[in-house]
Amino acid sequence: MRNPVRIGLIGAGMIGRKHAAYVSASPNANLVAVADPFPEARACAIQQQATYYPSFEGMLSSEELDGVIIAAPNELHEAAGIATAQRGLPMIIEKPIAADLSAASRLTAAAEKAGVPLLVGHHRRYNPRAQTARRLVQDGALGHLVAVNVTWCVRKPEPYYEAAWKTLPGGGPILINLIHEIDLLRFICGEITEVMALSSNAIRGFDVEDSTSIALRFENGALGTVLISDTAPSPWTWEQATGENHPTFPANEENPARFFGTDAAMEFPRLTLWRHETAIDWNHPIAAETVSLPTIDVYAEQIEHFVRVIRDEEEPIITGKDASQSLAATLAVIEAAETRKAVRPRK
Repeated sequence: MRNPVRIGLIGAGMIGRKHAAYVSASPNANLVAVADPFPEARACAIQQQATYYPSFEGMLSSEELDGVIIAAPNELHEAAGIATAQRGLPMIIEKPIAADLSAASRLTAAAEKAGVPLLVGHHRRYNPRAQTARRLVQDGALGHLVAVNVTWCVRKPEPYYEAAWKTLPGGGPILINLIHEIDLLRFICGEITEVMALSSNAIRGFDVEDSTSIALRFENGALGTVLISDTAPSPWTWEQATGENHPTFPANEENPARFFGTDAAMEFPRLTLWRHETAIDWNHPIAAETVSLPTIDVYAEQIEHFVRVIRDEEEPIITGKDASQSLAATLAVIEAAETRKAVRPRK
């Protein structure tokens, strides 16, 4: 039996503490160190029986590690990631990969130069429902993909906005939540080549959007629409449909997304396929078939995948370059909403 890999954690905020718990629960990994300047992080280190460091530089220079998880604020991803790469250590960086595309480019270049894997925390890709939807779409089970429609609407609680940065540009649902939808659409449908968008802050009145309507064009010719808002209660979100964050977000059976092809349609993520029983036109009956899949803990699977990548047993399911394109498409939404023009995501 192989020894568990030794993991260091940079950033012990909400998602960092979640990573810490999953690493500690894994039979294949040990959390040996936590780096974060805030005093509350020391409690996380003590709870997980890890060594505490106030700086990631101190942790990286003092500990013998096999890999690092970076869950620090976005602005620190570049510095922490480059320092990790320079020490030859594989890493998972939480989404988005960096604060902007220039930082993402420098970070991925540093990882490539050092020859170390750089994974990004787009955890939905580990869900069997996402992987099956990708296979169905790309293998032509729906025919030629025509369009996709996604809804992500919630009412976030008022205390959520007590952190001032969440009321300022960059703290709204586009960069916090939409980036997950964008990455999932790229994973299933292919590259996004054009974006148009309208944003509003009419409900909360903050200096950042609270609602955005987006139109997308994919490289394969398909079109997409996404409606996202953090001001409107609804059952239509990925989190509720999959139960990934239950009980924080109570689960339900609703589908927030629909894919449309020339031969069939698919409700997602419940994976209900709709096909005409005989001829493919509206004059003939259409019937539903649901694909049954096991439920897995995607955060646990992300850690196990990271372990296998560290051991050279698997290739990363999402690389820095791949995640950079998800960031580019998401930033294109912001630009399109500001300019009221069609925008092509930068490469």
